[in-house]
Amino acid sequence: MPQHIIPHAGSAATTQRATHAEINLASFRHNLNLVRSALRPGVKTMAVVKADAYGHGALPCSKAALDAGADWLGVGILQEGLELRQHGIDAPVLVLGSVFPHEIDGLIRGGLSTILSDYRLAQALSRQAARAGKTVGVHIKVDTGMGRLGVLPEDFLCLVERVLERKNLRIEAVSTHFSSADEDDPEFTLSQLSRFNRALEQLRAAGVPVPLLHCANSSALIKFPQTWFDMVRPGLVLYGALPSPKLKPHLKNLAGGGELLPVMQWKSRIIQINRLPKGSCLSYGKNHVVSRDSLIATLPAGYADGLSRNLSGKMNVLIRGRKARQVGTICMDMCLIDVTDVPEAQVGDEAVILGRQGQEAISAEELAQQNGTVPYEILCAVSKRVPRVYLP
Repeated sequence: MPQHIIPHAGSAATTQRATHAEINLASFRHNLNLVRSALRPGVKTMAVVKADAYGHGALPCSKAALDAGADWLGVGILQEGLELRQHGIDAPVLVLGSVFPHEIDGLIRGGLSTILSDYRLAQALSRQAARAGKTVGVHIKVDTGMGRLGVLPEDFLCLVERVLERKNLRIEAVSTHFSSADEDDPEFTLSQLSRFNRALEQLRAAGVPVPLLHCANSSALIKFPQTWFDMVRPGLVLYGALPSPKLKPHLKNLAGGGELLPVMQWKSRIIQINRLPKGSCLSYGKNHVVSRDSLIATLPAGYADGLSRNLSGKMNVLIRGRKARQVGTICMDMCLIDVTDVPEAQVGDEAVILGRQGQEAISAEELAQQNGTVPYEILCAVSKRVPRVYLP
C-alpha cells in the first residue's frame, strides 16, 4: 500500500521524496456529490475503491466516500475488503471479484458480501457460514455479454432458487456489468440491458422477490440513465477522469453538466540540468539525439514509479507553467525533459507529470492516449513508492 502522508493544515505538502502524488479529497467528494445529485430519489451509490482506490488510497477515499453519502463500497479482492475492516470501516462492502473457497473464512470474519455466480461456491459459503453461525450476503451476477464473471441468463433462475434454499446465504442484490457502455454505438449495451431485464422477468414470473439491482458502471451511469436501477457503481468518474473521451457530450446527465475534478496530481522536481551540444545522445539505447544545443533536465521519476517506459518520447511535463517534452528512454528511477524552451528552469523547480500548473494541465486521459491505454491504467500504475499527500 502506498505511503500516506497528511500535511499539517496550512502548510505545503512535505514528503520524503520530491516525486509524490497529491490527492485532493475535496475534489473526490465533489465528484461523488455530482453523481449522487444526478440520481433519481432512492437510488443508492456504491463507491468503487478497488485497486487501492485506483491508486489514490483506499482508506482515505473510502472515508471520504462515506462522508459524502455513499451507501456501499466496492473492492476487487478479499484482501482489500479486509484492509478496510481492519481500519474501522463498517459500511457494507462488496467483493466485486468474488472469492475462492479458501477465502471464505476471511469473508465471513470481515462481514463482507461477495459476487456469486456458481452453485459450488454457494454450497461452500453456506457450509462455512453455518459452522460460524453467520449469514453471508451475496450479489448474484448475470453474464449478459461480458464473458467474465456471471451466471448465464438461462441458468440464472435455477441458481437463485437453489441459493434461496441455503439458510445461511442472503441474496442482497442481482447485478451485471457492461462491457461497452463508453462506445458511440449503444446497441451492445442495450442488448446487455435487455438480457438483464429478461433475467429479472424470470424472477417475477416465479414469484421471487426482486432484491437490490445494480449494473451501472461509470460509463453507463453517465450515458444510460435507464441502467441506474436501485444502485450505481461509479469508479473512474469519482477520481475525475472519463473512461473514454466519447463520454464528454453525455456529462450533461450529471447534475446540470457539472464539471468532474481530477483528484490526483503527480509531481516531481528537477534534480539536475545539463547543457548538451547538438548531436548529444540521451539515455539508454541512445535513441534520442538532440537536434540543437539543448538544456536537458533530469527528474527522479521513472517506470518504477509507474511512468510507463512506453511513454518515452511521447509525453510532456509542466515546468514553470509550460509543456516540456520528455526525451530519451524513460529509466527505472529517472527521466529526461527538454527544457531548452524554458531557459529559466532551475534545479528544484516543480515538474507536473499529471495535473495542473498555471494555465496548463496534463490529464490521465492525455497520458492514456499517448500510451495507447486507458486512464484507469495510468492512475493505478502510480506505484507504492510514490508517497500520497492528502489534501482535505
